[in-house]
Amino acid sequence: MSIDKHRVPRLRGAAQPGSQRGDALRKGLLAAGALSSLSYVLATDGLAASRWEGYRRTEQMVSELFAVGSPGRDVLVPFTWLYTLLFTAFGVGVWMSARGNRALRIGGGLLIGYGLWNIMGGLYPLTLGDDASVPMHIVATNVQLALMVAAMCFVAVGFHGRMRVYSFVSLAVSAVMGMVAFMAAPGPNLVLGIGERISIWAFMIWVAVLAVALWKRPPA
Repeated sequence: MSIDKHRVPRLRGAAQPGSQRGDALRKGLLAAGALSSLSYVLATDGLAASRWEGYRRTEQMVSELFAVGSPGRDVLVPFTWLYTLLFTAFGVGVWMSARGNRALRIGGGLLIGYGLWNIMGGLYPLTLGDDASVPMHIVATNVQLALMVAAMCFVAVGFHGRMRVYSFVSLAVSAVMGMVAFMAAPGPNLVLGIGERISIWAFMIWVAVLAVALWKRPPA
């Protein structure tokens, strides 16, 4: 029985070069999510807050650092574009990781929307000492919060076991502490500053954990 040298059988499970490149891209996009969380904390409570003499991280809102008139705004305006790019890339990475999981794919799409909506937040910032800037800022923030909540719900449904439980717990912590901080506004007070940061950090950590969970998926 002769063997046709031009028809070499393809081994099952063998990763093809194209799939390897695609998986490397997917992992790179997921890594952007963890990087976005780390850079957000360093840019806001790290660099921007240090430029504002007398700013109290435990009592004042993070939004104040982005506000017109804030000493740290010149740092955070370019950072907003970087964060938007990193987070949107992460959303694309989640989308690519879905592989037939409809809930996870919808969650990825919502995360892309969340990332892109940062542009609207930049267009409607707070202005220190000007209450007229508050309504539109609240509208822009609430739309982004709705995208965040919906994304976390769909991603949670797309998983089973510990990741699903962790996603719903993170969502509950972020939502509850966000409402607590909102009721404590305008501050400054400990409930506002600490509550808002717990709400933000719960989401930031969830993004990093999700990136790790999807990173471990084998190549398609």
